[in-house]
This record gives sequence, structure tokens and C-alpha cells, in this order.
Amino acid sequence: MTPPAIATRPATDADDAFLFALFKAVRAPDFAHLPLPPEQLEHLMSLQFAGQKHSYTAQYPGGHSLILLDGAPIGRIWLHRGAREHQLVDISLLPEYRNRGIGGALVAEAVAQARAAQVPLRCSVAVTNPGSLRFHQRLGFRIAARDEVYYDLAVEP
Repeated sequence: MTPPAIATRPATDADDAFLFALFKAVRAPDFAHLPLPPEQLEHLMSLQFAGQKHSYTAQYPGGHSLILLDGAPIGRIWLHRGAREHQLVDISLLPEYRNRGIGGALVAEAVAQARAAQVPLRCSVAVTNPGSLRFHQRLGFRIAARDEVYYDLAVEP
């Protein structure tokens, strides 16, 4: 049996339907407490998705890729490679593909690329997301700073 093939490719506007479905799958727990009818919740999430896409595109041009399993999209990774540092902006997988080593392999590759470029790799993790913090720490990230909302993490070259 051939092992599944994990690959990435640049995201395009044609991928927005999948990316919005991924956004909803990842962020639904954050919105679950809101007493909104389904159509209003869908609209709110649509606005949040559009705002995130616009903000990330403006701050971190390029580096937005789909994660593919045997050619089918299962997630995204947004990795900005700057001259002085690399920024892991986001990595998200559909829930059914988590805990399979896919995200870990992609982040480990990003760490290796940053080290090869002799720059730090940085990311932020919500303080309310201890699972993500543990995930990143297992891959070599250390807490560089913290505020009330986020841990700023870094892997030094």
C-alpha cells in the first residue's frame, strides 16, 4: 500500500469555498456560544473569514498554501518568509485530519527552512489554546513573550 501523499500548493481565490469551510470547521467552537440563528451565524463567520483573509494578505503577502492529501485539500498553511524572520501565520487542518502527523511534518519543515535561512521562525498562539501551545513546543518553539491574549513563540536559527 502506498502511503498518502502530502503536498502544498499556492492558494487562489478559486479556493475560497474550501477555505471558508475550513475556517468554519476550525472556528465553530469560538462562535458556538452566540445565540444567533444559523443564517446570522453564517453571515458573521463570512465577515470574519473575509476580514482575516484581507488582513493576512496585507500583512503577509504570499506564502498562503493549501495542504493536500493525495491531491485533495485538507487544510492550509500560511508561511511568510521575510528576510529577517519567517512567520508561521496559520496552519489549519480539517478536524478529521488532525493528530496524524501532517501538521507536525509541515511545521518541522518550516523550522528547517528558517534554520537554513538562518532566521527565526515566529508564530502566535492564543493563551486559550493549550493544545496548540504544546504542539508548537514539541516542535522546538519557545515562549518569547506573552500578553493577555497571545503567546509569541519563536524557534531561533
